[in-house]
Amino acid sequence: MNAFDQIQKEYDVVIIGGGWAGLTLARQIRRGGQDVSILVVEASDSFRAKVGEATVEMTGHYFMKQLGLVNYLYRNHLPKNGLRFFFDKPDHSLSLTEMSEHGTTSIPPHPAFQLDRARLEADLVEMNREDDIQVLMGVKAKGLSIESDDNRHSVQLSVADCNTEIAARWLVDCSGRNRFAKKHKKLTRQENVPEHFSSWGRFKNIRDIDSMGDESWRKRAFGRFLSTNHFSGDGYWVWFIPLSGGYTSVGIVGEKDKFEKPPTKRESFLEFLMNYQAISELLDGAELVDFEAWGQLAYRADEFIFPDRWATSGFASMFLDPLFSGGGDMIALFNDHICKYILMDLAEPDRDKAQNILNQELAIANQTVKEFYQGLYAHVANVYPVIDSAELCSPLLAYNTAAYFLEIAWDYMSGSYLDQEYWQRKSYLRRGYMALELILQRQLIDTAKVLKSEDRYYRRNDEGFFESGADHYKYFVYLMGTAGRDGWRIDLRVKLWVEIFLKVIEAKLDFPGLANKMVVQQSILLPDLLGRPNLSTADKGWLLEKISEKFSEILSDEAERPVQVRVTEDSFHTEALEIKDSSGELTIDELDKLAKKAKSLWSQNQEYIAMPGMVPVFLAFARSQPDSIMDSVIDQRKAMGMDQQASESPVVEAV
Repeated sequence: MNAFDQIQKEYDVVIIGGGWAGLTLARQIRRGGQDVSILVVEASDSFRAKVGEATVEMTGHYFMKQLGLVNYLYRNHLPKNGLRFFFDKPDHSLSLTEMSEHGTTSIPPHPAFQLDRARLEADLVEMNREDDIQVLMGVKAKGLSIESDDNRHSVQLSVADCNTEIAARWLVDCSGRNRFAKKHKKLTRQENVPEHFSSWGRFKNIRDIDSMGDESWRKRAFGRFLSTNHFSGDGYWVWFIPLSGGYTSVGIVGEKDKFEKPPTKRESFLEFLMNYQAISELLDGAELVDFEAWGQLAYRADEFIFPDRWATSGFASMFLDPLFSGGGDMIALFNDHICKYILMDLAEPDRDKAQNILNQELAIANQTVKEFYQGLYAHVANVYPVIDSAELCSPLLAYNTAAYFLEIAWDYMSGSYLDQEYWQRKSYLRRGYMALELILQRQLIDTAKVLKSEDRYYRRNDEGFFESGADHYKYFVYLMGTAGRDGWRIDLRVKLWVEIFLKVIEAKLDFPGLANKMVVQQSILLPDLLGRPNLSTADKGWLLEKISEKFSEILSDEAERPVQVRVTEDSFHTEALEIKDSSGELTIDELDKLAKKAKSLWSQNQEYIAMPGMVPVFLAFARSQPDSIMDSVIDQRKAMGMDQQASESPVVEAV
């Protein structure tokens, strides 16, 4: 029977590409409209293993709530135990249990999954067919004609020697990196994206990470193998992702300029992995089943959905970087918007009204996704310059995770990305958060230089510490998606940023415990840091003076008379403080008691949530940021290079 015998000449929706993005979109549209005619065209006869196995909480919400796949996912795929990072020495000589580690202790409360892509896509084909969605396998889309306004698009299909043409009210390109729609319009570009390569493969017979090490090491975390495990190096990382079929996905992502020749060949890939003591332990006796590599991962686009009733999703639209497993989040955002406007358009009998809605709202939808990409890139770009330093990267990971829960995932679960009135009204917040991220990244880059120059950059990598960052998000992880908490969220979000900035300064100045000391958190506030965004070792005196002034105020209130406290660099290493009786009325015993009180206050730590709130200050700062900041060069190493070139270029004076 001819593959085209059963197809119609016209469909409401034609989706080119039967991968994850296209198949989930078809299911989502069907769940919202039972009478919509849908055709999915996939060029391959069967599905193979692909990258993109790891998901995070926003994608988990999409699969479970928008697609109704709770039962299916838990029966056929693995739950994900968060992101886990291991920090090695520069020569990669540490065994697994000697490395410092950042990761979850147990399965997070909001589900995410490690997906077997081939199985998922094959199963989605069958689910969609059961829902009366036509899925053609082994059929290629050869050409297209996208018409303006409300006219039908045409797609030419081919299989073997058979050809046909069909019409579609809506056409969606989900063809992956092939980008079928580029025949109509070139959308993607590679400016302002990470310049990273990746190579990966599936292995079988990987050693069980949860049976390695001694009992105390194993007890630190439940289900390490369920995590997306990252082994970090200078500008690169290696992933280990478990799959339900017994295989393990292992891959490398790296900055191309850090490699003379990236390991994108099978032999160099294996050789690279075996140079790691810990990785070679995990791969002992394992077999590489398949292999693939991409010389350039990231690309972006300014638009993904158009008033002419066509759209792109998934890899056909844009891709960033797999560091935080954010590819699924992008697909969720694409598909939610595409589904919303397809269903709206098909249900609206007044065609002029439908067209007006598309003309007005799709520009905002495109801006929403563009800014989401930028925001996610800002978090990714902060990590790469310090990814191999446990001292800098571990607290940064805790911060990024908390900010994701408090901002990105929360807004998704509450439906804020589809609420255009809300999204536009909060645009100044996104500008403010972007400005904070760019300030933080510059400080991280400079701090890394200082630590390397003083031979302190790797000093915590072989401590064998275990950190989870759970203290950051325990206050809100069960509230994610709740409406009406905007002010509270802003307060916590800003405090998170102040804390991580202080953590970075703590490392830069070698002031142990700086960020968590109650006295410091009462002394160094958001206005201070915004006033000195490039705070350096030259600012030690200012910092110590600010802390001493506040400490003197606190202790004077306790003593009910003026007292001066002098905090020095030594205070952070020996707890030594200098106490002076400004009134001259205290006895030796009273002064001794006051010194003990001062020491007690100095040793008192508090969590970031107890910092003074600075919401009005942040709101003023955010509103002062120009719209153009959302189009900033995200990698501040490049931006700083541009600034340097500009400062060194000759200046022609105006006459």
